[in-house]
Amino acid sequence: VIYVLERYILSYLYTFGVLWMRFCSRCGREESAIPMVRHLCVECYLEVYGGDLVPRSIELIQCPSCGSYRLGDRWIDPMDLGGEERILLAYVVEESISMPEGFESVEVEDLMVYGTEYGEAIEARLKISIGGRIYSLSRRLRLSRVRRLCPICHMARGGGYQAILQIRGHPSMGEDLRRRVENIIAGLPEAIRSMVVEYKSSREGIDLKLASRHAAQSIANIVRKELGGVIKTSKEGEIRGGIKGGKKPKLVISLRIADLREGMYIKMEGNPYIVESISGDRVVLQGRDGRRYIMSIEEILKGRK
Repeated sequence: VIYVLERYILSYLYTFGVLWMRFCSRCGREESAIPMVRHLCVECYLEVYGGDLVPRSIELIQCPSCGSYRLGDRWIDPMDLGGEERILLAYVVEESISMPEGFESVEVEDLMVYGTEYGEAIEARLKISIGGRIYSLSRRLRLSRVRRLCPICHMARGGGYQAILQIRGHPSMGEDLRRRVENIIAGLPEAIRSMVVEYKSSREGIDLKLASRHAAQSIANIVRKELGGVIKTSKEGEIRGGIKGGKKPKLVISLRIADLREGMYIKMEGNPYIVESISGDRVVLQGRDGRRYIMSIEEILKGRK
């Protein structure tokens, strides 16, 4: 008891400037030999207070609809992390760390999830940097899994939407093209298809309302990669000088896909043409004056000669 009291007194004397060198009040080592944290050397501090660096348990929140995870105030697609849940858990643990004064950094060096008779647990090895030295500390945390709809899926369940995707054929959408587009949409990953709030197929083409702008852009890019086409974007509800009613406008994506056949009649810039032949991306058009024009499919979709 006298020894411990002596070490505390020496440590506090240093704090008030009476002594020049600090001592660990627990083991007696001097600051010249090991970094100090408050009145303890770093090793004694970690032994006594290391359990306070991380909480005893953490929550992992996942959306049951799209499978995304919540990290802070963000929702992250698991595929953005290569589908490796341990990477996400490392981020969650690091965000829960209580950083003591004097510590330079605390990172998760390794992490393992295992089952117990009471549920799941995490064994995390922390890498701690202080005073230019690296220390290691292992901590065990209880893992609680929570299933909660992300804001986008919550919106989708309520019928709300953020984007409109309009898929059209040019000059019109034939049944063969329609079936090909429908097959692509049907084969999309569930995380993307779950964002479709409304699906409408009409003579003009296919219209999708989606709860996520990102999902609408992903579908448009996937269909264009398979079938070609030109994408244009605009915003619904905008007026000059601002947004109508102060509301965030819906994103409108228009995808036009060429649906051309030889002998077909089309119009460009108000002038009629007959599709004479198609070879890859090149189309030969015959005007009513008998002249022939060679154009790319993209030029035809954009309506330029």
